Amino acid sequence: MIKHRVRTAVLSAVAAGALVLGAGVAGATGLQDVLNEGEAANKIAQESQKRIDGIVEETDKITAQYKAVIKTVEGLKIYNAQLQRQIDNQKAMMVDLNESIKQVTYVKRQITPTMVKMVDALEQFVTHDIPFQKETRLEAVEKLKALMDDPSVDASEKFRSVFEAYQIESDYGRALVSYTDSIEIDGTSREVEFLQIGRVALVYQTKDGSISGAWNKNTGEFEILSDSYNSSVTQALKVANKQAAADRLLKLPILAPEQAQ
Repeated sequence: MIKHRVRTAVLSAVAAGALVLGAGVAGATGLQDVLNEGEAANKIAQESQKRIDGIVEETDKITAQYKAVIKTVEGLKIYNAQLQRQIDNQKAMMVDLNESIKQVTYVKRQITPTMVKMVDALEQFVTHDIPFQKETRLEAVEKLKALMDDPSVDASEKFRSVFEAYQIESDYGRALVSYTDSIEIDGTSREVEFLQIGRVALVYQTKDGSISGAWNKNTGEFEILSDSYNSSVTQALKVANKQAAADRLLKLPILAPEQAQ
């Protein structure tokens, strides 16, 4: 549309120039002057048309660039809006994360004293429990104490270790195991084989099978059993060592359970 208007204006200008030239010709003294004037007018019109075409072409380029810029701006607006939504979401996540960190700090402050109390309670329990593998169990408690004081260990790892220690102690209550240790019998230290039956009984027997004994929780001491227990203790040790099947009743010094208070 712009090109059409411009070209129409040019043609009108050329026509007007022709009229003027016509008037000039009437007053001219010679035909050559008329031809020269006409050629000059045509040349001026051609140059004007070139300039107009150049202006139209440049206008078209500017218009195309403007449309491209508008399109780019619209795309940037959409992109910026998306980025703003992402930033808003990240800010909300940061708020939640900071709140979670505060909660973790609070939990750590609460759980640490609880774990220390649990370790102390475990030590008291092992100290007053039936003394099977007592040294090993107390060593485990000491390691837990050192772990509680180690700042390089995370609270979650400390709690896992305490929970694991409690789980091991719980498993001892269902165990039927034997192990070798030393005990003083009639003033002499002798190597014996212990039989642990959960937390129900702790029995021992000398290597030659001649002496058997058991822990008396009422007196808090080991007592030598009568010889009538020897064969039963020997058989029970074989069962614990998986050298015999538990296919018969055995006579063992097991105290009757007490009523819970």
